[in-house]
Amino acid sequence: MYVIVETFYSGGESSSAKVRVRPVDGQEFPTGMRVECSRAMRESAPVGSRFRLLVKPTSREGGAPFLYSNPNNKWEKVD
Repeated sequence: MYVIVETFYSGGESSSAKVRVRPVDGQEFPTGMRVECSRAMRESAPVGSRFRLLVKPTSREGGAPFLYSNPNNKWEKVD
């Protein structure tokens, strides 16, 4: 399924990535959910940029649910 996501600074989150990705408000998934995706995509545009991604919901044992987008998937910057 495709969702629109946005990049943001991860201040205070336990991640080595300074820039994280989350779904945009008004879609099927909450904005508090994180998206695992291509680092190249995250670094391709200024923080706050939005992208259209092919994702699937998943989780790791004992962890919070998140959306996964294969780094090889195509992505599209949207306004």
